[in-house]
Amino acid sequence: MRTTKPPIWLLMSATVSSQMALTIFLPSLPTIARSLDVAYGTAQLTLSVYLFAFAFAQLAVGPLSDSMGRRPVLLASLFVFVIGSIGCALSPTIEALTAARLVQACGACGGVVLGRAIVRDSRTGPEMQRSMGYMASGMALAPALSPLLGGQLLGIFGWRSNFWFTAAVGFAVLVAVWRLLGETAPKTQPRTTGVVRDYIDGFRTVLRERRFVGLMIAATCASSGFNVFFSGGPILLIQVMGVPAELFGWFTLAWAGNFVLGSMVSNRLQGRVRSLLLIPVGQGILTAGAVAMMATAVLGYVTPLALIVPLILMGWGNGLNMPNAMANALASVAANRVGAASALMGFVQMMAAALLTLLVGYVSHTTQWNIGLGVAATGIVGLAGWWTLVRRPPKAA
Repeated sequence: MRTTKPPIWLLMSATVSSQMALTIFLPSLPTIARSLDVAYGTAQLTLSVYLFAFAFAQLAVGPLSDSMGRRPVLLASLFVFVIGSIGCALSPTIEALTAARLVQACGACGGVVLGRAIVRDSRTGPEMQRSMGYMASGMALAPALSPLLGGQLLGIFGWRSNFWFTAAVGFAVLVAVWRLLGETAPKTQPRTTGVVRDYIDGFRTVLRERRFVGLMIAATCASSGFNVFFSGGPILLIQVMGVPAELFGWFTLAWAGNFVLGSMVSNRLQGRVRSLLLIPVGQGILTAGAVAMMATAVLGYVTPLALIVPLILMGWGNGLNMPNAMANALASVAANRVGAASALMGFVQMMAAALLTLLVGYVSHTTQWNIGLGVAATGIVGLAGWWTLVRRPPKAA
């Protein structure tokens, strides 16, 4: 039965499927390179293409959902995601695989953008904050856990099974959305300008919202910290500290798992503490964890244990910060611009992730200093964005 207040598990499923597709195939990259007879760096382009396509496709999906409705755009996105996943599984060459990954990403972005928008459409107050926390937890856990699943599928069925699996998950979510999701977008006024003008006006309107921009900066910096570790962590842990490659996933879980715990604490505090205040608290804990990581490097403790405690603090800080920043950001814009706001926030987050992944990859990692410095920088920028653009307005909490 269709409903305009869909269950949170349905929205989480749409979000998790797209995040899973980002990283599930990472253990298969060396095998893909050998199977398609290309260099490893060429095979790795399938990750970069996904990130950039995901980022730019959001800019179309969000505004379209404001004018056409969430349901049809989400269904179309999931259909494209399934087709792209099947194309990946059937790809005979690296060129075909890269093109299919681009299609897959264009469909995948709908789950993230529209999942957030539908939460904003259908829930208010503490319930919206809690729901956004669940969504953010799924976004954090899915890319952390997916490589573990992808490695098992690779060992049993081969690298193409990763993409058949994402196609099957995407199809299941598509059917569930078709059967359960009703339209949640507010009715829009008849368009008085052209499509392109209306499209531009949507982004221009949300960018005029001082609070939205500050909260978008805070949410982006929170997610960027994890990408700094995700980029430099494998080199540091595996090559410098001697951690076996198959154990690296557990270090990503130290961050992602504690993100979920921090998000659960945030959910418990909804209605008791103003959610806007949890943002600088979380950002401060994140920054403290980064400073602790830098301190261990200065003291000469270049060991896996010296990473674990800072990563736990970073995860907790992220869990308090990011869900509240995203929820308050979407609450700060008009209902008929939520799709554009969600798309813009997702675009900025994904572009920051892509650029940081490239930047951190070129930095030397002989200790954890550079990773700590990068995360601390994102924490300070996030605090500055909140302090200058958010703290004064008293409205949404």
